[in-house]
Amino acid sequence: MVKRREQKNAEIPNVDPEKIEEFASRVDEVAKPGRMGRPPKAPGKKRDYKAISLPFNQAEWEILEAAAEKSGRSKNNFIRWAILEKAKDL
Repeated sequence: MVKRREQKNAEIPNVDPEKIEEFASRVDEVAKPGRMGRPPKAPGKKRDYKAISLPFNQAEWEILEAAAEKSGRSKNNFIRWAILEKAKDL
């Protein structure tokens, strides 16, 4: 015999739609730095051509972390962006 499950909380009681809207509107206020601001990945562009392993010392790593956070980018994205910006200047 099949045991059928029934939802216990099909409807949430005492929910104020204004509170839900207020909660949803605060998403941008508490967003983690470095995550929401990064540009979207180009569709159809896989990053499987070449890879490098780059060791950092502690001072270089801390500079990279601070710069990536200030720019709103991930560390990898910041490195890619910095390479492209420097290449434009040459």
